[in-house]
Amino acid sequence: MSCVNLELTDAVRGAIKDRALWFYLLLEEAKAQGGNADEIAKKAIFKYGQIKGARIGDCQTPREFFDGIVTKNSSLAFAMEEVRVAEDQGIYRFHACALCESWRELGCTPEEISRLCKLAMEGDFGLVSTYPLDLSFNCTIGDGAKFCEMVVTKT
Repeated sequence: MSCVNLELTDAVRGAIKDRALWFYLLLEEAKAQGGNADEIAKKAIFKYGQIKGARIGDCQTPREFFDGIVTKNSSLAFAMEEVRVAEDQGIYRFHACALCESWRELGCTPEEISRLCKLAMEGDFGLVSTYPLDLSFNCTIGDGAKFCEMVVTKT
């Protein structure tokens, strides 16, 4: 990886780690004040994903979806790997997650990281909900896997 790409990757991952920190602190404060923090986060993050989906435009196939989400920044930050993308189904792996890294650095337990990861993935589910596609994850870094494996299937 070139020096420029390394600097860009570090900068994007740093921004994602900051997002993970304020996300964690926001959830903790909502919980401390008696709110159903997880339910609030789930709904808000799903809506965020829908907004991002609208910005990408029309996606009818897994290829169009992945072409829409795979930018230089995201590809480098999440160390994305295209495993297989066909007309009916696509599989991508994400070999790095600055969100999980940040939560580990905060001292979160594996159970907390898994919970936070599932909440953060609501953005992905919201994103896909705007298209005739389904989303699943075969495994996630948040649950202790070496990578996240995203599966997008045409409905």
